[in-house]
Amino acid sequence: MAEQSGRIEIRSTPGFATMIGTSPTSPSLRGGFARRVRRSAASGAASIVALLLVTLAAAPTASGASQTMFTLVGRGWGHGIGMCQWGAYGYAKHGWTYDQIIEHYYTGVKLGHVANDSMRVMLNEGMGSAKVSSASAYTVAGGGDPKTLPGGSTATVTWSGAKYRVSAGGKSYSFGAPLLFTPGTHPLKLANESQIGYAGHYKGTLRLIHYSGGLMVVNRLPLEQYICGVLPREVSPSWPLESLKAQAVAARSFAVRARGGSGPFDVYCTARSQCYVGTDQWAAATTKAVNQTAGVVPLYGGKPIEAFYFSTSGGHTENIENVWQTSPVPYLKGVVDKYDYYSPLHIWPEDPMHWSAAKLAGDLGTYSASHPAGVKGVLQSIYVVKRGVSPRVVKAAIIGDKGITWVSGSTLRFALNLRDTWVYFTTMSISPAAAQHKTISAGDKVTVSGRIYPALAKGTKVTLNFKSGSAWHTVDVATHRASQSLGSGKKAYYSTYALTVAPAATTQYYFTHGDAQSPHTVVTVKQAVKLSGAGAPVQAGSSVQFTGTVAPPTAGGKVWLQTKKGSVWTDAAGGKQDKQGAFTITWKAAAGVAQVRARAPATTKLAAGFSAALAISVVAQT
Repeated sequence: MAEQSGRIEIRSTPGFATMIGTSPTSPSLRGGFARRVRRSAASGAASIVALLLVTLAAAPTASGASQTMFTLVGRGWGHGIGMCQWGAYGYAKHGWTYDQIIEHYYTGVKLGHVANDSMRVMLNEGMGSAKVSSASAYTVAGGGDPKTLPGGSTATVTWSGAKYRVSAGGKSYSFGAPLLFTPGTHPLKLANESQIGYAGHYKGTLRLIHYSGGLMVVNRLPLEQYICGVLPREVSPSWPLESLKAQAVAARSFAVRARGGSGPFDVYCTARSQCYVGTDQWAAATTKAVNQTAGVVPLYGGKPIEAFYFSTSGGHTENIENVWQTSPVPYLKGVVDKYDYYSPLHIWPEDPMHWSAAKLAGDLGTYSASHPAGVKGVLQSIYVVKRGVSPRVVKAAIIGDKGITWVSGSTLRFALNLRDTWVYFTTMSISPAAAQHKTISAGDKVTVSGRIYPALAKGTKVTLNFKSGSAWHTVDVATHRASQSLGSGKKAYYSTYALTVAPAATTQYYFTHGDAQSPHTVVTVKQAVKLSGAGAPVQAGSSVQFTGTVAPPTAGGKVWLQTKKGSVWTDAAGGKQDKQGAFTITWKAAAGVAQVRARAPATTKLAAGFSAALAISVVAQT
């Protein structure tokens, strides 16, 4: 839950069992989710020697030549403040009573009672028309004497000519003030869906107000009946009774603190306040929990508390000031939540998640004066500088190659559409990036490098994974710790890694450490081709012999002599390699040719190779 104003947070989740329609006692929903088991890659020494030449290289510098992958591991669902619904379920399963649960999550509170006063719940707004009915006679009033409408009739309400227009039972009425529908012996029914998607019967009255360009519907009813409509949408009625009672007490206290403002309503019917539905979706178990705790609320300093609650804690709740950057509240302190493991989101089932820097940069947006939490330049890392007691993210640096920006954990959560701020970010980069299409000649070397945030312990190695065929191989790579200034006296610590390789064939690479991994890159290896011959002028029509070599050799492999006219190269004559890669090509000299070169076509593991162009002078026959 969150306040209706003054917070960037919206309480995002009802109880998860309610959302997914499964029993929380299902074995598939018990306990934490196992971490994904990493695949181990066999790597024979002979294969490594054949594919990889390893040497130390200088630490890489950040540049557009690298590409970065983010690995996220997280827990929980919601803002993390106050009572955890799944944790309350777990405590109830282990014999705790509702008062014990409430006093655990809300530090230093005592239980008291409040009167059953009215609540005003906004069901929907901006509507062009509304339809209200009841099985028995009901009334509508709007600034004058009420009009009785027959039972079974539907009243259609519109706004026209600065008047409320009501048509029902074959009659039409006009009213100059907001309408109040009052039930008779049966409850009122609203045919229009509420903002939570419910259409049906409601306890209490329905008030229709022309507001902000459309009709707003507000349901006014006693507090206890309102709580009866909250519980079945916030938690599963199948949960233990003591956990339902705890939910009733927390929801009641939140409602009491929200009511009584000067606006047309006290609370929304959605998770923006508390989820609420009419009587058609009430459940016997949740109504029983409300009745058995009638009027009970947690008090601090003799007053009902703001009893925030949420779905899943991940094992620990959080101090309010670490989530919403407010002043501390003595009863909203983070506490251990040892039975939250019943939630299917205690540990995120997708862990670990691998997201590209481009995706996160798109979510975060570009820095500007109007968007100070955006990325400056190319996104390199999200570096957490402060965590709460849970440990949720309190403050993080968005590191771009053009500068640093700062975000709160809550801002980061909503920008990236995360379930919770209990999240860890690891970034691994690789250079050269795949987009560079790095190509070398056979026998040449290239340095594959990158950096990982946050820094690894001294002496820790990362793994370089590589393949040129169907099998992956690995080799360990040393790391070196480094740091960069974030400003305000803070630093980000990272580790660099680099390896110089001499692949014998086109090879795919990526780095890993634990769950983290870099993007993949490909180093294309082309055949090294040399060509010689025909240094002196030759006559057109004469036979000219060229010789050369291809490395690595392909016995019987085709080699083409190409000629250039204008800007176009054309295959003109062919030859074959011997076991050492040597070849001989005989060409009948053609007038107008000024350059020749040799071409070795691509193989399954090597790109096509071209020799340097040779200048040739072809003269006319004498």
